[in-house]
Amino acid sequence: MRFGIIEREPEMLFDSFRNNLEKLVRDNYAQGFRPCCEIKENEKEYKVKFMLPGMSKEDINVELADNVLTVKAEFKKEESPEDEVLHVSEFTYGNYEKSIRFEQEIDDEKSTSEYKNGILHITLAKKQETKKDTVKKISVK
Repeated sequence: MRFGIIEREPEMLFDSFRNNLEKLVRDNYAQGFRPCCEIKENEKEYKVKFMLPGMSKEDINVELADNVLTVKAEFKKEESPEDEVLHVSEFTYGNYEKSIRFEQEIDDEKSTSEYKNGILHITLAKKQETKKDTVKKISVK
């Protein structure tokens, strides 16, 4: 019979469901602070944006090495006075780090970043390929 295990061991079915649900919740909350990211590209550059509302630019670190962009940020929890009681908090605090590898070589000298209105804007200039020497035929006279 198909449902024989439910009749014999109903707790086993619900224990498995509860364990899977707890793991899902635990894994999602363990990820912590995860800002949204957007990457666009045109022929000259990559444009990368991160949503980092409520942060100070001193808490954001942007690095570029070997065509890998790394963004690190820390969203710090504000300390509450002892006479305040926290009733609800849906904020997520913690450290964040994301690395993105780009296919085309990046010109780090021409790349920039700016933090404005809670959005980190990063512009990564692509290195322009050097023109290969063209072969020119010279007629013999």
